[in-house]
Amino acid sequence: MRHAGNCNKVTDSRPLLSVGDLRVHFPIRRGVLGHAAGWAKAVDGISFDIPVGKTLGLVGESGCGKTTTGRAILRLIPATGGQVLLDGRDVFALKRGELRALRRNMQIVFQDPYGSLNPRMTVEAIVGEPLAVHRIARGRQRRDMVADVLQRVGLQLEHMNRYPHEFSGGQRQRVSIARAIVLNPRFVVCDECVSALDVSVQAQILNLLTDLQRDLGLTYLFIAHNLAVVQHISDRIAVMYLGRIVEIGERRDIFDNPRHPYTSALLASIPSLKPGVSRAKRRRVRLTGEVLSPAAVPTGCTFHTRCPFATELCRKDQPVLEPQADLHPNHHVACHRAGEEMMEKMENGK
Repeated sequence: MRHAGNCNKVTDSRPLLSVGDLRVHFPIRRGVLGHAAGWAKAVDGISFDIPVGKTLGLVGESGCGKTTTGRAILRLIPATGGQVLLDGRDVFALKRGELRALRRNMQIVFQDPYGSLNPRMTVEAIVGEPLAVHRIARGRQRRDMVADVLQRVGLQLEHMNRYPHEFSGGQRQRVSIARAIVLNPRFVVCDECVSALDVSVQAQILNLLTDLQRDLGLTYLFIAHNLAVVQHISDRIAVMYLGRIVEIGERRDIFDNPRHPYTSALLASIPSLKPGVSRAKRRRVRLTGEVLSPAAVPTGCTFHTRCPFATELCRKDQPVLEPQADLHPNHHVACHRAGEEMMEKMENGK
């Protein structure tokens, strides 16, 4: 697998996407009339920027709010609050016609390459549908554009008249990617787009996404639960837990100097072929239990119920994302004990 760091990406220092205090709360309805008896806080006030041509990896266990974040950014589901700016335009403030035009610049590749493609449509119809919806091309011109994008993602012209069930999982995901980039978007959400694939196929798809980013100047929000996968494509990584970002920083800092116990636990769970070398360098934090329900978010730090270093302060006060003085200025951690005392305990495995 090629490493993203070796590719000459088309980049710009300004953010293409800016997310500020994004919140997505779902009502918990009870009774015959369906009155809201509470709220499930799937996403609870997260903020981040993604520069032009860069990739932000968003990681965390299942149920932490990663997919909800991606879909809320694209307005596939309604947000409760916050702001999303795409190239300076407020996505949440756009009216229907304006949003329709903006959708050409923001697309998504879904997790399931089996369920995200219409089994009754040919590949030509699936990939060409966005061109028809946005009235960009029709007839021979549309067919030529579909053929060009299929070749770009590694498929052949003879695949155009086939149906999704005639392809392997990796090929179906290539069709999904072709559908996402046929409109020449600027921003793409990759929602667990390799998690359903074999490991060897995952590497091929990640290399394809890297090549497309280099050639087309794409900006990615890459959502995954596997840090090993995110490492190969992301420039920065945000670690999410129970609706909130607990750590965010440059890829190298996250892997070499994790400052949140949850990040350390995720890193320690990565399988290693050289246990005597790489695993020894990891700060081992063993977790018990599972992610709590977003309908029952605890007070204080959301992670304190599973954290081996939690104190009374952690149970009462919610930590905020703060920069770490001894690391990169863009490395932020939401932990009351992100100082040297806890780091030493993590190093010693206590």
